[in-house]
Amino acid sequence: MLKDIMKLSKKQIIIELDKIHGYDLAQSFLELNQDEKTKLYKILTNEKLADLVSYLELDDAALVLQDFDLIKQKQVIEEMEPDDAADIISELEEDNQEQLLKVLTDADEISSLIEYDEDETGSAMTTLLLTLTPDMDVKQATKKVIKEAPDVESISTLFIVDQSNRFLGVVALKKLLKAKLPLTIEDIMIDRISVLDTDPITETIAKIRNYAIYEIPVVNEQRELLGMVTLDDALDIYEDEAQEDFEKLSALPETLDQNTFKTAMHRIPWLLMLLVISIPISLVTSLFEEVLTAVAILIIFQPLISGSAGNVATQTLAVTLKMFAKNEEGVLKNSKREIFTGMINGFVIGAVAFGVTFLFTSLNRQLTDMPLRIAFVVGLSLWLTVLIAPMIAVLVPVTLKKLKLDPAVASGPFITTLIDLSAISLYFGLATILLGGA
Repeated sequence: MLKDIMKLSKKQIIIELDKIHGYDLAQSFLELNQDEKTKLYKILTNEKLADLVSYLELDDAALVLQDFDLIKQKQVIEEMEPDDAADIISELEEDNQEQLLKVLTDADEISSLIEYDEDETGSAMTTLLLTLTPDMDVKQATKKVIKEAPDVESISTLFIVDQSNRFLGVVALKKLLKAKLPLTIEDIMIDRISVLDTDPITETIAKIRNYAIYEIPVVNEQRELLGMVTLDDALDIYEDEAQEDFEKLSALPETLDQNTFKTAMHRIPWLLMLLVISIPISLVTSLFEEVLTAVAILIIFQPLISGSAGNVATQTLAVTLKMFAKNEEGVLKNSKREIFTGMINGFVIGAVAFGVTFLFTSLNRQLTDMPLRIAFVVGLSLWLTVLIAPMIAVLVPVTLKKLKLDPAVASGPFITTLIDLSAISLYFGLATILLGGA
């Protein structure tokens, strides 16, 4: 889209750019070559350039910002919302950060946001919000809303504070506009749940979802109002968290890099780690060499045991992580349900495996002369492993959570490897006990 627009005259380009949403502009911008980008920079206003940068990925946004001198960077940053500006400045080199913060008008405000850890609610809040006091009458409040509306991010929710800036409640804009004198803000305000600036951002997102609100106030320990987290920011963070958890579940150290070689180098340590973890499986198998030599048909059913247990564990892990994100209080109840579900599923799957194995071994007498005992080993092993699998898939992330670690690091490959080790030990152990003397 931008490539075609850049072929027009300067006047026409300006007209067309005004029609493009910031997101669409950012997506098309990435398709331009450096000459086209340079030409675009000369045409875009600081406000439109800030809009473009805000919709880019943070690393891309930082690279664009570095194309300009310090004065231009200042002009662009000051057109952005404080939370977006803080995120992008955090991506710059430390020297560049310091230089830029020294010249910014609202440097203290942006610096305070940068200081928060990225997992804390304060890092995602915006300070551009509209506050009222409870003693205002509705006419005074309406005038203030009209006056300050262009300078804040949202006016759908108005935040009420006392003279010490302590948070008291909220008033919906719609309710304020319908109110008439002699009502005051105190008469129409309502309570609203708030979050601490140091609260985990995932908990804040969960509250926005659970309470079905568009803005949630952020306060400090003294209940002083610091800012708010909006629904659109929560959605962006939720998407990033979901992607991050997916990468962890896949044992990926980070997202795909632009450089293929660099991507490969990032994955090799994890793949080698998984390889090392898999070595005990081979060692365990070698311990049962005697029974495998005597009853070689057991090898045929080994993938059935490992695969079924791994599938159940992956499902349980996914449900457990979802419960952590949505309702931590329900994890214990959910864990019990998953274990009992594994018991029932294991019994059904084990019974089916028993029947199939018995039929297979009965039709292939050249492989074994004890089809009933082989079928019993396979069926019982499958039942027990499918019962144990959800226990492991619950225990690992719960333990990590207790240790204040991210439970998503209990990634699929690690859980699967642990399940394989347990399943093979159980399978061949039962075979040794029940078939060892055969």
